[in-house]
Amino acid sequence: MKLNPQNKALLALFASAMLFGSTFLVVKNLLDDLSPMFVVFCRFLIASIFFLIIGGIPNKNSIKPGLVMGFFLWLGYYTQTEGLVTSSTINSGVVTGFYVVLTPLLSKLINRTDLQTKNYVFSFLGFTGILLISSTSIDQMFGNLFTFICAMSYAIHIVLVEKEVNNFNISNLMFVQSLFGASLCMPYISIIEATPIVQNIVPIIFLGLVVNVGAFYLQLFGQKFVKASTSSLILSLEAIFAILIGISLAGEVLNLINWIGVAIVLLSIFGAVKE
Repeated sequence: MKLNPQNKALLALFASAMLFGSTFLVVKNLLDDLSPMFVVFCRFLIASIFFLIIGGIPNKNSIKPGLVMGFFLWLGYYTQTEGLVTSSTINSGVVTGFYVVLTPLLSKLINRTDLQTKNYVFSFLGFTGILLISSTSIDQMFGNLFTFICAMSYAIHIVLVEKEVNNFNISNLMFVQSLFGASLCMPYISIIEATPIVQNIVPIIFLGLVVNVGAFYLQLFGQKFVKASTSSLILSLEAIFAILIGISLAGEVLNLINWIGVAIVLLSIFGAVKE
């Protein structure tokens, strides 16, 4: 069966969410040897090199939107990584999902997007599920604060992608945002931090290429055909993937209320994407 562009976009967003969800445990393990800012720097640097190779030098018109997108993506990456120092992978994944509520509201405000009532209903339903999933993490408030800032930054980034993705070459936009993100990290890192990089080269390459390149390319492609409010709901599946990985590989556990939250999130996503 041949997929239409809308269905291809939905599949791209689902795949992107899966890749994003896989990062939480990888990043948390890296923080045993590397600082949060150095991890973020490596991710952006690898992605910028790749997108320069495949997309070439960007034209000047794509620089400004790429810089703005890069700032909010950098802020989201850093605060999420810093939050993982004291937060569990499950908790970080679900608190990040707060952007599911913020995105449709910001899309309406910034992009003047026409939203249906269901966009608001399922966004708040999805966030209700996220609250239930993270209900056991009151003792991780410091990490939650950083992750809350991350959620706000991601919501703004998704809205900016919606605004700019149809106007510019994807590779050019992603090169600018990645290079700027790496540049923002440089004042806060030291060359001494590169010492443990060899023993961590596989997870770093995974984050830089598979996630920063693959997942974000899939996200930008998907948002060419799917509005920001629906995209944010699908991308919030990263919380579910983070949960599954946290349970299966990190030995983290969920109670009945948490599992009800998982079901609510899945229901909200199904309701939002169903025509």
